[in-house]
This record gives sequence, structure tokens and C-alpha cells, in this order.
Amino acid sequence: MSAHPAEERITAPASALRTEQGGFSELPAGQPTVNRFSLTKFSKTALGYGPLEEGGDGEDLEVEDEVSLEGDDRRSSWLPRYLRGWGFRAGETPEYSRTAWFTEIDSPLPRPPLREFEGIEWKTISKNPHLFRVGTPVDAEKLSSLLVNHPNQAFVQSVVMVLKEGLWPWANSKPDETYPETWDNAWAPLPSEKERNFINSQCELEVEAERHSPSFGPDLLPGMYSTPVIAVPKPRSEDLRLVANQSAGRYCQNSMVNRTQTRGARLDNLLVFIPQLLAFKKKNPNKKLVLWKSDVSSAFRLVPVHPLWQIKQVVTAGMPTKEEEKKGAWSPKNLRRYVDWRACFGNSGSVRAWASVIGLVVWFAIFELHVETLCCYVDDCYGVGDEEKLELYEPYGEMFHRDQVTLLNLWDSLGIPHRQSKQLWGPTLVIIGFLVDPNNLTVTLPPDSKAELVQQVQEFALSRRRTLHEFQQLTGWVNWSLNVFPLLAPALSNVYEKMRGKSEQSALIFINKAVKEDLLWFAGLAEKSSGVFVFANIDWNPLVEADCVIYGDACLDGMGFWVPSSLTAFAGPTIRNIPVAHLILYWEALTVLAALKWVTSDQSRHGTVERPFRLTIRSDSSNTVDIFSSLRAKPEYNPILIAAAELLISFHIDLRVVHIPGEENVVADALSRGDFEKVHSLYPNASIFNLEPPHLPLGATKK
Repeated sequence: MSAHPAEERITAPASALRTEQGGFSELPAGQPTVNRFSLTKFSKTALGYGPLEEGGDGEDLEVEDEVSLEGDDRRSSWLPRYLRGWGFRAGETPEYSRTAWFTEIDSPLPRPPLREFEGIEWKTISKNPHLFRVGTPVDAEKLSSLLVNHPNQAFVQSVVMVLKEGLWPWANSKPDETYPETWDNAWAPLPSEKERNFINSQCELEVEAERHSPSFGPDLLPGMYSTPVIAVPKPRSEDLRLVANQSAGRYCQNSMVNRTQTRGARLDNLLVFIPQLLAFKKKNPNKKLVLWKSDVSSAFRLVPVHPLWQIKQVVTAGMPTKEEEKKGAWSPKNLRRYVDWRACFGNSGSVRAWASVIGLVVWFAIFELHVETLCCYVDDCYGVGDEEKLELYEPYGEMFHRDQVTLLNLWDSLGIPHRQSKQLWGPTLVIIGFLVDPNNLTVTLPPDSKAELVQQVQEFALSRRRTLHEFQQLTGWVNWSLNVFPLLAPALSNVYEKMRGKSEQSALIFINKAVKEDLLWFAGLAEKSSGVFVFANIDWNPLVEADCVIYGDACLDGMGFWVPSSLTAFAGPTIRNIPVAHLILYWEALTVLAALKWVTSDQSRHGTVERPFRLTIRSDSSNTVDIFSSLRAKPEYNPILIAAAELLISFHIDLRVVHIPGEENVVADALSRGDFEKVHSLYPNASIFNLEPPHLPLGATKK
């Protein structure tokens, strides 16, 4: 008997994008996470360009946290950390959807433990059955029948159980004895009548959609919990969206959820998709390719939650405005309560729950319907295909790519809703916030997103003071853009330094000269950058596949580097009368920069966009290797990284700084110490030239 197709595939998922919180990279150690519910004018714009289009508390969504996998057989990579995941080996076998793959290895989704049925909550549910309901348009029995060949039947049946009985989000409703029986934490006066009217009307729409119970109140019933709901602007729009803040307060719902169970990305970012794209391009070199993307309507809201969790997520409408509260012109009798029957964006278990459902659908599409390239990120499923393979999707009376039609028909058979306006295809397409061109193999920001980013960074840099909250929003936004502008990472060194040790969100922080210059440097280069050319990002071996290999070393008195292929060496003294003269790392890193400048001085060593010049520099300083691998360093070393990044961009150099044990770095060590006799004893024909240290602004002296 032949193995199941899933067992014949490589099962290791691709590496994640940078570890992110809500699509944004991590802040420095000790910095607080961003509270997404306090929106300034600046942060509204910044949040609009995060990868999630559906909103909510990014920390709670856990969308891009990488998961540690026991037995993960991922190949090793020579990529520097700032490119990790964005380099691809020619001819490598692409991995299939991570969302689908996790369904093969995940444990079954849980039911509520017996102790949850023993409290006052179950009595309230039993006495008020009209307030509690489990339902979904997704056909659980149909899904089960399609997945008879799935290798993880225990998981499949647990998802079917969730669709029938409701999700229990890996929770303990009473983590300790201090948790009250009933908790009303919904008190959050609203900015204006606009927000109140929106929340009130949205709750009634949820009732019509059979996702909320009929209204009741004004009081909560025994065992109920209610936390704030707010109206936040949608990205690039003045329209509002309803968000439940299940992380608010001491006894919030998310404090009940086991985060070790809900943490970990089960979604397909571009690092999963791009190897598939490259493989498809190689297989179809003369074909015009198109991308396609299909969106599920109200994705998380398709997952019902168990009545024992419904009672913990009561939504409160009819709240006063801040002005009414101030004047005392409001009565608690105006409150209206609704039991939320479905998974919501504010709950930290919702992403994993939805990924479990859609993961099974994607698995079936890949292995049973043979959709060649298919990935899924939250509510978007996307792929690449031949432009000529179009078919009519009859319900919309419109032509789509054949694979897209296959997926839409599958959704229809399962009752998964979608809207015509959200089913897209074309020669370029925005995928997870990035503009992807499958024919030119580029990934960049959409023009409007890049223009807005550049404008906001420039305005930030030219202002005098900003709050810590706005600093955090800026770093998140810029970090997100580094996925397509990776060489601009040094722009945040002084920004992080200004944030260090601060925790008061509203505290004003002075924008000094160093921050201003670094951010304007970022804005200028980002504006001109065309993004990532993925075909050029080859994960090559710097020990055997470099166009040039250089060995460098430094001590406090001297620095030198050695080019064995041309028997050329450079050596010279360090500079004594500068504040960083005592820092050996400064001179080790400056030696790398000096070698890079020498490489770019000859046009024959310049690369192209399509084929960068591959440069390996060996250093026995592990700290030097680290800062060039991450392109992140303390301010005193940051000017070196900025100068290096400019050279790498201008001359299309693909640099790898690789460690070498000190005892093997003999020639470079001798050069740094001025021991030319030793160099000539090893290489009699070596030519040694004077090395003048590159002159740079001193980052440590900028205040």
C-alpha cells in the first residue's frame, strides 16, 4: 500500500517572519507591549499598515509568534538574521501550507473540563436557554466526510465537535480563588455618540446574524463576565469596527486562557508562500503568472464557542459618552447586554481555533482536490497559477483562476461564506500587506503604504517630542516594513536607546539629533527602494560559494584585512583620540566596513539587482559577526552599520560575516599587530598596503 500523500511530503514548516506581536517585531527587552486600545492619530495610521486586516489586540491574537517544534527537521541556513526566512536555495523542495501541516500534528481541541459544569454558570445557562446557543453555517458533518483520509483523525473529530458543541478556548475559568463569580468590567465611557451608536447598531446586527443573543439587562446574571467593547477605525478608513477587549482588567478572559496552548503561528506568511512561487516559476518559465486571493467573510465568527465560555463574554451596549458621564446625564438602566455566541478577535484562543477549522479545509484542497499552491493567512487563502487557466465561477458570473474556483466551490459545499468583492486575482496582488509580483519576483510595499510610511516617519523625526506609546507604534511600523527593506534595520538603534527603561505610555520623549538623522536616513532610502527581489535572495554557502573571501582582525592598536585570492593585504593603526578608542568591538566592526569599502572601490566587484556580488568576510570576533548578522547594535557602533548598509544597497553586495576561530585567523591577526614579517613568511608574494580607518560620525557622542 502506498503512503498517504501527506506522509510523502516534507513536513517541516517554513521559518516565521521576525517574531512579532500583531505583525510588529518585538521591542527591546524590558519594554512594555503596545496597548492597541489607546489610539492616537499617529498610531491609527501606523496600525493601518500592519499585516492583520481584521484588527483586535495583536498581542492576544498571537498571529506571528514562532513555535518551537520538537523534531523539526528544518535545514540549516547561512543567512544573516536580518534576512532569515527571506533567502531561498535554488531547486529546494517547497513546503506545503503550515496551516494544513499543523492539522496533521496538533492535539485534539479540548472540551470543557467537568469542574466547569459544577459552578453557578451552568445553572444560569440551564435557566436561560434563550440566551445561549451553539451554531455555525459551517457543515460539520460534510467536513468530517471529506476528511476520511486525513492522518490525524482525533484532531479532525475534535474540530467537528467544536463546530457542533462550541469551542472551549484552552481555559480555566477560575485560575485562583480571587476570581469573582460574576464580574462587570464593561465600564468604558465612549468618546462620542458616533461610537455609541455604532456599538449599539452593531450589536443588533450581530443578533440578526445569530451571533449574539437577544438583549437583556441591565444587570448581569450570575456567573457572567463582561469586559469593554470599543469602536476602532478600520485601516485606511474612517469606518469603525467592533473590538472586544478580553485583556482588560485583573480578571479578564484572556487571563483564564492557557497561553502555552494558544501561542504559536499556524498561519502561512510569505516565507511559506515564496518557495512555492519560486518552484512554480521554475516549473513554468515561459508562462505569465497570476496571483489569486480569496477572503472568508467574518472568519473567526464562524467558530461557535461553548455556552460555558459564552457566559464569560457578555457584550455591553448603551454605555454613556464621556460628556454624559461628566454631567451625570445618564442612567445605568440604559445598559443592554448580549451574550456573544462566537469566537471573537479579542480572545487569545481565536486564532488557533480558526486555524484548526480552515487548516482542515486547506488540507483537503491540497491533497484531495490537488490545488497546487495554496496558503492561508487568517481569513485569506491565496496562491499562484498560470494566467491561461481561468474558469467561470457561476455564482458570481465571473472568471477566476481555476484553483480559486475549486476553492470557492469547496467553501460553498461546506457553507463557508464569502463576498464577491473580496475574491481577487491579477498579475500583482497585495498579500498580507505586501505587494507581490510573481513574474518579476519582487515583494515590496504598495505605493500608498510606502508613501504613508515615509511621510509619518519624516513627520516623527522632525517633531520635538513624542510619547512612549508613539515611539512603540513607530518601531512596530518600521519593523514591519523591514521585511521588504531589511538593510534599513540600523535606523532603529537610537530610537530603541531613547525608549530604554521607560514604561509610562504617555510620557514624552525628546527626539534628539541621532534619532532624527537615523529616521530621516530610513525615510530617504525606503522612498527609493523597490523592495525585495526574491530570486536574488539565494541562501548560498559563504565558505564555498562566495565571489570574494576576506579575513579581518583588529586590536586596540591596529586593524587589517587579507584577501588571499589576490595576495593583497591592508593594515594600519587605529585612531587614539576618539571616545570609542577603547572599544575593541568598534575596531573589529570597522575593519569589516573597511574591507567592504575596498570591495566596492572596483567596479568589477559590483553586483546587480538580479545577481548581487557575494562577499564573505571572516572575523574572529563573535560580537562583530552578531551585529552584522542582525544589523542591530548599540548607538556607538551604529554608524558602522549605517555606512555598511549604504554600500550594500548602492553596489548590490550580498554580505556574509562569518566567524573564524582566532587561531585560524593568522594572517589578519598579524596584520592588525603590524607583524608584516610573519605575513611574508607565510605568503612571500603578498602585497601589503596602508589602511586608513573609515571616518564616521561617532554614534556614542550624539545626545
